[in-house]
Amino acid sequence: MTFSLSTLNTVSQKDALAMIEPLVEKSPWVAAAALTERPFSSDKHVAKALVKVILSEDMPSQVALFNAHPELAGAEAKAGVMTKESTSEQDRLGLMHLSSQEAQQLAHLNSAYKSKFGHPFILALHRVPDREALFEIFERRLKMSEIEEHTATLSEIASVISARCRHAFGDPLPSQVPNTLKNPE
Repeated sequence: MTFSLSTLNTVSQKDALAMIEPLVEKSPWVAAAALTERPFSSDKHVAKALVKVILSEDMPSQVALFNAHPELAGAEAKAGVMTKESTSEQDRLGLMHLSSQEAQQLAHLNSAYKSKFGHPFILALHRVPDREALFEIFERRLKMSEIEEHTATLSEIASVISARCRHAFGDPLPSQVPNTLKNPE
């Protein structure tokens, strides 16, 4: 999904909402509140507006937002009902094609995490190089206190939103620019 900021800034509220709702996992209220900052000057401005809404909420509202996220390779993934964005992010690490051992390990981690913190584990998968790193991060975060983990989760969501905004409205990342367009060194 790629849109222009000028389109986002000039379309109706309903159309603008449809453009930015996918940037925040199943939380249209965040997108609606962020639109009050139109016109946006950059993809970073869109991301900042969305994150600002989340950070201005109380802890129970933030946890409700956390619960809108799917588990990694969880029931929503198996049922094929995750958002297009989450499906793409999880598929990049092959989470839809785990070995039986990895699937069991991830199911155990998901269950332990949800038991301890009351919401799914959220990680900005675009920053994770491989499944081994994913499992290491998951294990480490399971050892955090509730407040440390709440803060870490907010940070991960902010990173996901920034990446989604960059993809939707920003310039392509350097790795996405064809070699013919890169400046010679």
